[in-house]
Amino acid sequence: MIAGNVLRERDMRKTKKSLNENFIDRPIAHRGLHSDTVCENSMEAFRLAIEKGYPIEIDVHLTKDGDLAVIHDSLLSRMTGKGGIVESLTSGQLKEYRLKDGQHIPMLREVLELVDGRVPLLIEIKFRRAFNERQGEVLLEQLESYPYKDMVAMQSFHPKIVRWLKAHSKDYAVGYLSSYNLLKNHRFISYVLRTLKLFKWYMHADFISYDIAYLPNRYVTKQRKHGVQVLAWTVNTPERVSKAVNFADNIIFESLFSNFTSKA
Repeated sequence: MIAGNVLRERDMRKTKKSLNENFIDRPIAHRGLHSDTVCENSMEAFRLAIEKGYPIEIDVHLTKDGDLAVIHDSLLSRMTGKGGIVESLTSGQLKEYRLKDGQHIPMLREVLELVDGRVPLLIEIKFRRAFNERQGEVLLEQLESYPYKDMVAMQSFHPKIVRWLKAHSKDYAVGYLSSYNLLKNHRFISYVLRTLKLFKWYMHADFISYDIAYLPNRYVTKQRKHGVQVLAWTVNTPERVSKAVNFADNIIFESLFSNFTSKA
């Protein structure tokens, strides 16, 4: 068992996989190109992003029957106006819900079919309370038949999810999401997460996605000096765009210029 763990650690360190230029050359649309009339994480938001040529960031939750729903919140009320928890419902039950603009909640398979390698896809793995390994297994299973491996990357706030993905797949760049605004009621854990203490020796992550509100900081700057790519989120003002130019390799944006074409 110990020897196996040592070998796995060694393999994770060896399988460093940077984001390719497709994730760096164009700003990334946060939950698609959504607006007051087009809901986030909706098929229409994704179509609009594809039309503009933007990479797309999406969120996935595991459903009760083992599918992956594309939605940010575990609680359905904000986006649908109805009560419910994604993890407590089957994919069939989720079909009965409608986003506030009338669209259905998409499943990951639908999004993969729509995108079809035309733009990069950055998938955030969400969790309600704790990481369920089945979530990672389902994600990799659904991506197995998707031929555009270099057009997919994954990320999560949960160190265990990042570590699990690095240990079980060599095809995708895996990033760690962080901010100074995490678990404020747990001061030590918050400190460990925001200062990236687990980034290399535990998670073996390939890139960092960091809250633009807390850039620059010495922890991210140190990693970037060592060649680690940094994405800044969520960039939603021209001032934040200007800031990101100096402290990140690209941005994850929303509520900005629909015709934005320059590299962040």
